[in-house]
Amino acid sequence: MRKYRGFALLLLVFALALASCGGTGGSGEGHQGDSGKGMQGMDHGKGQGSGETTGRMHGMESTGGMGNMSGMDHGSGGMASQMLIKNGKYSDERFIDAMVPHHQGAIEMAAVALENAQHKEIKDLAHNIISSQQAEIENLKSIKKEEFGTSRVPMEMSPKQMRSMGMMMNPQELAHSKPFDKAFIDAMIPHHESAIEMANVALKESKNPQIREISEDIVSAQKREISQMKQWREEWYPAS
Repeated sequence: MRKYRGFALLLLVFALALASCGGTGGSGEGHQGDSGKGMQGMDHGKGQGSGETTGRMHGMESTGGMGNMSGMDHGSGGMASQMLIKNGKYSDERFIDAMVPHHQGAIEMAAVALENAQHKEIKDLAHNIISSQQAEIENLKSIKKEEFGTSRVPMEMSPKQMRSMGMMMNPQELAHSKPFDKAFIDAMIPHHESAIEMANVALKESKNPQIREISEDIVSAQKREISQMKQWREEWYPAS
């Protein structure tokens, strides 16, 4: 009996030891599972936080880019229109400072056309662009002198600004294009379109009757010229 009791006691101790090990193992697995869940929760939390930060940054960028345009309906609201904004509002001074170099770019393109165009229609158009837009430049400078005390117009624009306004970095490059007339039309149409965009903003926002008159002339003349150029392109280059 004594031997049996000793053996039974030994079995009981062994069983308790096994149960203790099993409990530790289960506890370890439970801890590991909780840790895994905890890490997933932390990662998910980070993801949400990053998303919120990105959202806020995107919102700031959007506000920074278009916030100055709030309260103003500028149609397409392109970068050409944004060039006219000063301190969150439309500015006649900015309109002049944007339109003068824009016109100058058209005049330079037209001068290249006078030397390289194959069609008389393009040369006639180039003559009209030079004469009309040079006159508008002088009028705009005169208005700036009257309203803002100086006729000086800053001519420097970034490449991004120039592209957004349909302007060429180097109009002389047109001379190497073949066929020239097609290249000229394809360059002048977006140039005219950005001028119309800016003029439409001035028509809506400007209180200066001279600015409004010039803007009306720009819209009517350049819409007509765009229509002419599109027609010529279809007639002369129907396959392209």
